[in-house]
Amino acid sequence: MTDLPQFAEMPESVRNIMKASIDQARKAFDTFISASQKTMSGFEGSSNPTADGLKQLNDKIADFTRMNAEANFQFAMKLADAKQFSDVLEMQNAHARNLMDTFAKQLEELRELTTSVVKESAKNVTAHMPKMPGTEL
Repeated sequence: MTDLPQFAEMPESVRNIMKASIDQARKAFDTFISASQKTMSGFEGSSNPTADGLKQLNDKIADFTRMNAEANFQFAMKLADAKQFSDVLEMQNAHARNLMDTFAKQLEELRELTTSVVKESAKNVTAHMPKMPGTEL
């Protein structure tokens, strides 16, 4: 059985191809995000608090998506430069820990924002509901 080549033995031309592919994927992602933002900007201008809240949520999710994608692109570039398998394992473990920490923080931010949006929407709905006779306190 043949041993796998060491990372250090990988020709620089192969590493360059890997990096170019990662960069190309990053550019495609950026194009997608830009198109999504342009589409979402068409929905702006509403004076509806509920729509504004949903836009805030959408913007926050888009920010998280960009941040997470950029972290993964940076990680892929680091992997392309790895010389030893032990380096790859160390980078993978560190990246996984960072992702989990980041996801936990992002989830908390989304929970807080969602709670705020729901409360504001409920206030808006309640304020615009017709008063029923005999329900005033």
